[in-house]
Amino acid sequence: MCRGTLTIVSNKKPLIKPSTAYTCLIFVVLFGLSYLGIYSRLAEVHNEQHWLLDELVHAQASALERLLSRSLSSTYILAQEVRRSNGNFRDFDKFAAEVIKSLGGISNLQLAPNGIVERIYPLAGNEKAIGHKILIDDARSKEAYQAIKKRGLTLAGPFELIQGGIALIGRNPVFLEKDGEEYFWGFTSALIYLDELIAATDLDKLSAKGYQFQLSRIHPDSGDLEIFFGSEVNLLPHSIIKSINVPNNSWNITISRNSEYEFHVNLAIAISFVLAVILALLLNRVFLEPERLRKKVNQQTRALEQLAFHDELTGLANRRFLTEKLEQEILNLKRHGRHLAILYIDLDDFKRINDALGHDMGDVLLKTVADRIRDMVRKSDIVARMGGDEFAVILLDLKGADHARLVAEKIIENVGCPITLGKHEVVIGSTIGITLAPDDSYEIGELFRNADLAMYASKRAGKNHYSFFNTEMQQIVTEHLLMEESLRQAIANNEFYLVYQPIISLDTYQLQKFEALIRWRHPLNGEQSPGDFIGVAEETGLIIPIGYWVLSEVCQFINDRQQKWPEVVPIMINISSAQLKDVNFGHRVEEIINASGVDPKLIELEITESVLMEDIDLALQLINQVKQLGMKICIDDFGAGYSSLTQLKKFPVDTLKIDRDFVRDLDDDPIDRQIVEAITAMVHKLGIIVVAEGIETESQLRFLRQIGCDSGQGFLFSKPLSADDVGRFDYPVSISHTDRKQSL
Repeated sequence: MCRGTLTIVSNKKPLIKPSTAYTCLIFVVLFGLSYLGIYSRLAEVHNEQHWLLDELVHAQASALERLLSRSLSSTYILAQEVRRSNGNFRDFDKFAAEVIKSLGGISNLQLAPNGIVERIYPLAGNEKAIGHKILIDDARSKEAYQAIKKRGLTLAGPFELIQGGIALIGRNPVFLEKDGEEYFWGFTSALIYLDELIAATDLDKLSAKGYQFQLSRIHPDSGDLEIFFGSEVNLLPHSIIKSINVPNNSWNITISRNSEYEFHVNLAIAISFVLAVILALLLNRVFLEPERLRKKVNQQTRALEQLAFHDELTGLANRRFLTEKLEQEILNLKRHGRHLAILYIDLDDFKRINDALGHDMGDVLLKTVADRIRDMVRKSDIVARMGGDEFAVILLDLKGADHARLVAEKIIENVGCPITLGKHEVVIGSTIGITLAPDDSYEIGELFRNADLAMYASKRAGKNHYSFFNTEMQQIVTEHLLMEESLRQAIANNEFYLVYQPIISLDTYQLQKFEALIRWRHPLNGEQSPGDFIGVAEETGLIIPIGYWVLSEVCQFINDRQQKWPEVVPIMINISSAQLKDVNFGHRVEEIINASGVDPKLIELEITESVLMEDIDLALQLINQVKQLGMKICIDDFGAGYSSLTQLKKFPVDTLKIDRDFVRDLDDDPIDRQIVEAITAMVHKLGIIVVAEGIETESQLRFLRQIGCDSGQGFLFSKPLSADDVGRFDYPVSISHTDRKQSL
């Protein structure tokens, strides 16, 4: 009886299969976790979007302020030239063209003596404005009189121009002196088209991305709110408003965007449900089909083995395959007396193109170059991508050095043909180093080093060059290594010392600060200037400990001076690109400053313009770190690199040094004088102190003082001084009797 009962029970099928039960349980758990995670993330995103919108509005308001301020600063530059020429502005067109080119964002510049427009640049299309009487016929004469009364820049508009278009115009009153009294000469004006001003911001792009915006102001006559520019779509209820400071008025910018938060919450429920179903089914499939997964793993393993010998981007052989193939060919050389050549190829300026056009276009460029190199060699030869923008070619069964030379020339010529990347056409060069086997060596490692040395020799010769390895290259490497070892010993034996060059106020001739300069007292070769060893120090990374030693030494120097003199001037220290790339730079500087107890305000870091431009984001991050400590930042050698005032405003800079090459030719080159004067005027608008380097003549000094340059250094004042001589430096500096009298 019991057995029969047991038999009946055992034949019953379960209502739910175990796999189904597991699937349902997994579904419930996954649905709950997915919904909770997505909902939490949506809430965070909603808050982040509101914060980002606020940051976005602030950024656009700041951008409009900066653009207007930069463009309107042109009126001060014109006013300065009017005053300098005592109202006889002869080269207005040429001067105005340079100002517009330097500042940008300006439609035209005007001169209006006695309030009547007489000069406009560019004149084409603006002829109707000639003879316009600003104080009589102009509907904005109220702002013009206000400018004269307040003796300051005023902004009129937006308004419709006589010659067509909606524009803003900044008018700056100019006063000249005659018989000891000032009189109103007229206006210098800058006209800015409103649509060009808006186009220089991101507002048009934001509209395309679903944002709505409006620009408004309080009308100067009616006092009513006036919306003078905005999106075609009305603003949504949730919007953010920021004020924009403009001369004699205030604008408001309002931006909104539909966050669709409720729609996203409902979408999150649907997505969570779908994800839970899919994942539950996938897990169920895993439970039921382990064999399928094992097969898939085996397929992936075979694919990875294939990838291990080929470059994924270009399809060329990779370094591993090249090395293994080279080992086989070296054996063939020894057995059969054959020859081969290794060509190391490096692309010139690839990083610049990659940064400018983006990594996707950079990948297209690399694939195109790979195809062109492959087309220039035989099918039996081996082409490999070694990594980044470096390639290698092994020419098998080499007929002679001329064969390798011919292939190198063909590669340089073919790679150098224009390449179309999207809407851009670029030209990239190639530098090649060549080594021969067995002529140069049988060892693979040595052959690779030889090709690498030859390639760097080609780079030193210039772009689009090739070089064959020779023993002199090895000698250069040996000398480089000896210099590196000497530098290491110099660091260990404390063979470096500092000298200090005074920086003088050009207004009072008072000492303002010193620049610390490193020197090396070599035990065998005697005194070494920085040009003899800084390059090797930067290449080897030794400049990093040397730089920290300089900072520590300067801190000790400041402490020693504070014990002897109540007032201590700041010290400027040069920072190299290698130091800025050191991830511990900010922390190490802070440790040295804190350990010394020196006031950070007494130290100013000098960074060359070219170093800043190598990696703007990294430089800005590290500069902000040291700025938070209270230290000041100076841009050195400005004008010698490829940056601009637009890039300069990104950095929290305190001081700017004009490159000594401009100062050197001030006596003979009028272009250099105009450049120095323009840099000084425009940089002052950014609130930055200007220092001129390399002042050696009194005529250079007089010109720099005349244009308002703040400070200077050079042999005219003093050569670099030892630490002991610094205390005996006499100031105010006496240049000449006449010039000294004028400065007091």
